[in-house]
Amino acid sequence: MKKSFNIILIVIFVLCLLLQCGCGKKISKQDTVIFTDAVGRQVKIPKSVKRIVSMAPNVTEMLFFLGLDNEIVGVTDFCNYPDLAKSKTKIGGYYNPNIEVILSLSPDLIVATPDGYSKERIARLEQSEIAIFLVNPLKIDDVLDSILLLGKVTGKEDKANQEVENMRLRITKIKNEVKRIPVNKRMKVFYEIGKDPLITVGPNNFVNDLIETAGGINIANDAPNPWPMYSVESVIMKNPDIILTAPPTMVSSEKAQETKWDKYRTISAVKNEMIYPVDPDILLRSGPRVVEGLELLYALFYER
Repeated sequence: MKKSFNIILIVIFVLCLLLQCGCGKKISKQDTVIFTDAVGRQVKIPKSVKRIVSMAPNVTEMLFFLGLDNEIVGVTDFCNYPDLAKSKTKIGGYYNPNIEVILSLSPDLIVATPDGYSKERIARLEQSEIAIFLVNPLKIDDVLDSILLLGKVTGKEDKANQEVENMRLRITKIKNEVKRIPVNKRMKVFYEIGKDPLITVGPNNFVNDLIETAGGINIANDAPNPWPMYSVESVIMKNPDIILTAPPTMVSSEKAQETKWDKYRTISAVKNEMIYPVDPDILLRSGPRVVEGLELLYALFYER
């Protein structure tokens, strides 16, 4: 009888252990924190993020900037900075990510931007119950806020705070320099994004914010949309002091690039040989290299 009672006690003890283990697993699945992303969605993020997929080049740069080299498992075909990004598994393009590849990487967090992807692809990812967190940096300050938020989401808050503080100091330095320049002495700027058709940056645009913060006046800041097609006649009429272009590899050959504007000698930028190719990745990506782009523009405008 005593032996049977002991066996019953052992069985009860084992059952309790199993129940505790089961409860432990259940708790771990609920071990999440809710964060509000850039479009107001409340997203449950694992407290310990181990595997991250980035769905945009600027996002990739932010994640590496935060020191998440080991956690990043997938990036887009266009994520080429820093160099380590090139060695990560490619998930496809910005507009056509491969959902099967993303799912095969078993991420516990996907970081994306609100635009670019088809609704069908995003819907499939959402059905997988993987946390999808959106950032949407449209201005310089938005970049800093996005880095701080991603720092909190990924457990890199201290790193984010430190790096953003350094960025703010450099940005403030440029702003203080610009304040000393009278508005009527500031450089009028045209940025040629596309050659044929001619496309530039308009208002409500990250690059427009960069140009203005660096002390420039974007001649297309009154355009009807952020990425307007523009006419050479409008450039001639507004007469920019400086023209920024994509490098020759992006806009035909260097000779063609020079010839394109060379015949418009009435434009101050042409007459004074103030046409500069600029790496579009530095200016067009709203990521941590924003300060580098800002300092570059200020130097081109006022420190030649």
